[in-house]
Amino acid sequence: MSIRQYWFVLWELTKRELKRKYARSFLGILWSCVYPLMRMALVVVLFSTIFNKGIDKYPAYYFVGFLMFEFFATATQTSLTTLKDNRNLLIKSKLPRELFVLSRVLTAFVNFLLGCIPFALVLACYRTPITINYYMIPVVLLLLLIFTTGVSYAVSIWFVFQRDAGNIYSNFIFILRFFVAMFYSIDWVAAGVRWVIEHNPVYLYIYILRQCVVYGQRPEWMYVRNGIIWAAGMFVVGILIFKKYENDVVERL
Repeated sequence: MSIRQYWFVLWELTKRELKRKYARSFLGILWSCVYPLMRMALVVVLFSTIFNKGIDKYPAYYFVGFLMFEFFATATQTSLTTLKDNRNLLIKSKLPRELFVLSRVLTAFVNFLLGCIPFALVLACYRTPITINYYMIPVVLLLLLIFTTGVSYAVSIWFVFQRDAGNIYSNFIFILRFFVAMFYSIDWVAAGVRWVIEHNPVYLYIYILRQCVVYGQRPEWMYVRNGIIWAAGMFVVGILIFKKYENDVVERL
């Protein structure tokens, strides 16, 4: 399969996933913009008296964490079952199996980009200036995309061999949500918990984007370096696991 054919098939699979996602939705694709805005409003109302005085531009602070974590959670959780969901197509066609995982990741990424529209409105409300540090936006999003793809490859194979993986991973994501400093400041937690959060790759990407976009500051090189290492390392591990076991997928399914 040529590169052009590869990307064409990937795009068609992604379009199919998007149509499936919004097939029974009244708001359709608009829901990807409305939902994060509603979540932000709810959290701000509930926690404004607790956190708002300690975190500058709290709605924007929360919005970044929510959007990026939801992308990671949605992409990996939907990728978990993608090989099982496409079992018939896997048997009947000779399409590269990694395309089915990539289509789920890209579908989640499209939803993430749509969620950035109301986020831009929140930034506009704060009259947040556009700084030179905005050049880091595509860099950090690419790193998050690569890291998420690597995790998605690994969990999709995991589910094939262990059907309890769905329940285990759902609980893992639920717990992880509280260790990315989504709605609180990392300065407020104990040293041990802070160490765990700072070494959480998802938090690294959230922190970098917050610094660049919400506060117009250049992130420390340590965070950028670690983000690159995590993205490259997880992608390599994920694709190696996927390639090692992909030939056993049909038999296991």
